[in-house]
Amino acid sequence: MRLTSIVKVAILAAAVALPSVASAKAKLPPGACAFGKKGVIAAGMMCSSNCDPKTGWCAQAACWNGQLTPIVSCPTPLCFAKCG
Repeated sequence: MRLTSIVKVAILAAAVALPSVASAKAKLPPGACAFGKKGVIAAGMMCSSNCDPKTGWCAQAACWNGQLTPIVSCPTPLCFAKCG
């Protein structure tokens, strides 16, 4: 009987803590942009994405006001670091 009570309390504690952990992961710093599932780009930073290995060109993007905005394309050695 005592073990059942302990298990119930543990399940209740886990159920209460789970939404707070999930919401903590979803929050971004002010002005930051999300890229893909895991990537976060700081506000005002530039990065490259959609690199084509055949041509060697990548799309450049900048993070402004929480939006990842495409700018120009560039050849791979001259591009910024990859997004995410």
